Amino acid sequence: MSRRQVWNKGWLVVILISVGTTASPQGLFESSQQGYHENEIVSNYFTLGGFIRSAGYVGSLPDNSGYYFQSAYGQAGLLMDAHAGQVATARADIRFRAGSEFQERFTEWMIREAYVDLSSETAGIRMGKMINPWGKGTIYNPTDKITPLDPTRRSPDEDDMLLGYWGVEGNVNLGSFLRISATWKPVYQASVLLIDPVPMPGYVEFTDPWDPGVTLAEGSYGFHVSLHHPVADAGIYWFEGYHHWPGIALDTFILNPGTLEPESLRLMEQPYRIRMAGLDFSMPLGTWIIRAEGAWQQSVEDRTGREFVPFPELAYTAELERSLGAFDLIAGYYGKHILEFEEASAPPSLSPDREYFMQLIQQQVEDPLESIESLVRNQVAAFNRLYNYQLEATYHTAYLVVRGRFLNDLLEASLPVVYNVTTEEWILQPQVSINPADGIEITAGFSGLYGPEGSLYDLVGPVLNAGYLSMKVTF
Repeated sequence: MSRRQVWNKGWLVVILISVGTTASPQGLFESSQQGYHENEIVSNYFTLGGFIRSAGYVGSLPDNSGYYFQSAYGQAGLLMDAHAGQVATARADIRFRAGSEFQERFTEWMIREAYVDLSSETAGIRMGKMINPWGKGTIYNPTDKITPLDPTRRSPDEDDMLLGYWGVEGNVNLGSFLRISATWKPVYQASVLLIDPVPMPGYVEFTDPWDPGVTLAEGSYGFHVSLHHPVADAGIYWFEGYHHWPGIALDTFILNPGTLEPESLRLMEQPYRIRMAGLDFSMPLGTWIIRAEGAWQQSVEDRTGREFVPFPELAYTAELERSLGAFDLIAGYYGKHILEFEEASAPPSLSPDREYFMQLIQQQVEDPLESIESLVRNQVAAFNRLYNYQLEATYHTAYLVVRGRFLNDLLEASLPVVYNVTTEEWILQPQVSINPADGIEITAGFSGLYGPEGSLYDLVGPVLNAGYLSMKVTF
């Protein structure tokens, strides 16, 4: 399908969004006017809140020569909510942060969210920078291909990893049980690759990422049908557009022909378009909650010659949640099945190995330099598969989350444990929070990624693993 055809399909989103604002014009606007005449005032108000946080992360240096402050910063956040009459609301979440992170000093500010929402009982439309993840899973969400995230962000609040994107969302309520939403995301917003803080050899350089631009034909869109019933909640999803995780593409590679040592390897983050269809459901059974979610994903582009484009896949997760007094337990399974699977033709690497180059020379291939560039491209392709967990035909992951509240909720503790059976990788993230008074939160914990040699967590774990302490005041 051409990108022009994708844009033509994208008009369906615009139509649904338009329906969201015109389906009931009297319901949208007469209620606010009616309130004005009856009360002689308009129900307009503005609230301002926020937080101030100080956090410190202690980890080991990449060369294991000692411990250092992996991250130390002060942060302020402002949350603004505005209401205009009965149909209009607006929200802005602005963050300021300054300190040191991964051995570099920084000062940053960001508008995390800023949107206007017009809604009635029957329809609504929201436009602006927003965060609206899909899926019901606690840890894994196979259906969420819209919301970008930054897993390298050092924060004790997991939601801080989510990044806002600019978009338009319209919805129509077809009764009390059925809701149809459409999302249009015309501006691409990439997630931050987990390898960004990882040290690379001097000859490896990431160039400016390829950007689809802001032409309407490059937009992404999705549909969400939400079913609500006392027995169960369910959702059906469709997405077509750019996956928020970009791939890594080979730009140029220069080899010294005399020494066979790499002189320059230029890589580039490259987004790719996909189609995704998914569903989920959640069902309470007494003190139990059952959740399940699954999605099919396939790239729009041909993979031939594109080392950054992944294989099609099926991903699925199932959870059981149980409340036991002061404790909540969540046990889950996450799996992936790679469609059209093929074995990787080279080991995954972003640092080409001279040993492989020597083997090609000794084999007396017809054009060794061209063969070496092909080998490097295959290594980059294999690394993309390592990152996307597509080196094996199937993957199986089990996880357990234990949460407890004690002393009348003054003390909260959680312990998520994730184990990938296929790759033998672990995630351990114990955390304890103390709330000595209203608006005060002191949090301590540890974030750890572990894996065998050659795994993704073996690469990024030594850089990202850290213990932390955070103090936060909310107002």
